[in-house]
Amino acid sequence: MIGKHQSERRPVTTAEALEVLEGRKEEGELGYEQKLAYDHIKKFTSIGKEDAKKMIKELMQYGVDESTAIKIVDVMPIEAVQLKHILAREKKTFEEDEVGKMMEVVKDHRGK
Repeated sequence: MIGKHQSERRPVTTAEALEVLEGRKEEGELGYEQKLAYDHIKKFTSIGKEDAKKMIKELMQYGVDESTAIKIVDVMPIEAVQLKHILAREKKTFEEDEVGKMMEVVKDHRGK
């Protein structure tokens, strides 16, 4: 946003971004880019903020870094192959049983 100071920079889930945009929407009218982002996030966010935080913590227990865990939460992969593509950005290699356990975490949170 033009004229706004950026206090910190960190990756966030779409659920957190939706909460921020909803807060700004209550304060006043959103800018063009913010409206586009809000509409997109509203359509594709499938998990609440608290569930997303819980899921990130669970995924990080398997050695996934926070930014990759956030990407997994945002994508909510349906198949292990999709999860493996997201995990490819990690410096470590994951065993099949670890991938399976991570898929269970995703499946547990998908229905919420």
